[in-house]
Amino acid sequence: MKKNIQMPDSREQQILEGLEIRLTRKDEQDCYEQFIDEQHYLKSAQLVGEQLRYVVEYEGKWLALLSWNAGSYHLADRDKWIGWSDAQRRIRLPFVANNSRFLILEGKGCPNLASRAMKLCMQRLGHDWNEAYGHGLLVAESFVDPQLFRGTAYKASGWTLLGETKGYARARKEYYTEHNSPKQLYARALRPDALELLCADQMPEPWCDGELEPKVRCRTKSAELCSIRDIFEETEDYRTGANWSYTISGLLTLILCATLAGMASGQRDLAEYAQDLSQSQLRALGFRRNRKTGKIPAPSETSFFRLLKNIPPDTLQEKLLACLDHLLGPAAPRLIIIDGKELRSSQGLQLVSAFCGETGRFLGAQAVEKKTNEIPVARELIKECAEDGAMLLVDALHSQNKLARTSVQECGVDYFMTVKKNQPALRERLKTTFESHSESFSP
Repeated sequence: MKKNIQMPDSREQQILEGLEIRLTRKDEQDCYEQFIDEQHYLKSAQLVGEQLRYVVEYEGKWLALLSWNAGSYHLADRDKWIGWSDAQRRIRLPFVANNSRFLILEGKGCPNLASRAMKLCMQRLGHDWNEAYGHGLLVAESFVDPQLFRGTAYKASGWTLLGETKGYARARKEYYTEHNSPKQLYARALRPDALELLCADQMPEPWCDGELEPKVRCRTKSAELCSIRDIFEETEDYRTGANWSYTISGLLTLILCATLAGMASGQRDLAEYAQDLSQSQLRALGFRRNRKTGKIPAPSETSFFRLLKNIPPDTLQEKLLACLDHLLGPAAPRLIIIDGKELRSSQGLQLVSAFCGETGRFLGAQAVEKKTNEIPVARELIKECAEDGAMLLVDALHSQNKLARTSVQECGVDYFMTVKKNQPALRERLKTTFESHSESFSP
């Protein structure tokens, strides 16, 4: 049975050939949103992330509207079609755009208008995106409600039907609500090698410039989190009462894992790191479930702020060093490096730290109290981490007699000290000593 295909008449064909598409101007935003609110079945014109809005017109009269925004975070059928890994998806999502709104204005339609409007938009979308955000696009996606539409404009424009969604909408991070209205998912590659680029081990220039910075995620398994948490379990809780959502041991375990993963910029980054934890990981940390949602919420920035403010630094360091011993075995450094630094955004707080020269492993640190300096702190730190037969390396600030005596006589370690030109007396004494030794050993 043949389908009745409606062809445009001469006037309608004239309109199709004279269509123009452009980005909306700022002074047109209210009018644009009003049309979406009144005539689009989804109503809201609010978009997320990077976004562009187009108007399709003929002789200055609006006929259609198209809105684009950042691609969906995770779509099983799309991700399978592209073939990228989870790690690639996280950093290459900027190359995917979602056609979130497509509206033919009431009384303005004619045969082939939707497909022609889509064609015009696809011809310039990548260029406009690059102009607005500094990177192009490789894939376009869109959702179609099969109860209302057949997706004809997408099919005619070369889009591929990938499957249906599961009928859930994202309400907030990690939480989804069921709406029992699955949508059809369409996608289209915007250039022949688009999927190959998205799956490449390394994207070529200029595409690699548009990749996101890899987000630090917790890869520690639940059983491992439990094992680490046991080490922190005896930490004294500074809080009163017992009805707390987050255990001290669990928060300290998170801080250790985040620091080892390179997330060490402050409580805001710690909270972001915690947001990606699974329910199983949160449970392993001893965190409590929210009675209303049935889910275990991730700790907020405030939780980490209170912990870091109230827990004694010596206690925290003792537990962290115990964890390193648990994970790496006891430290036996042959080369110990001691250095002092002023911490950023700390209002002048200085730390003297000790590290293993062979592995970079942290061996301990002490704060420099007011009205003193690094030198006496370094001597105390040597006593804590030095072992017989080790070599100590320090900079010129610590080239002191007392430090040398502490190293050799009390700790049994040799030392290698730097001497600079601003230490003329010491330099002259060393020069004389070496010259005399050289003469005594000359043939």
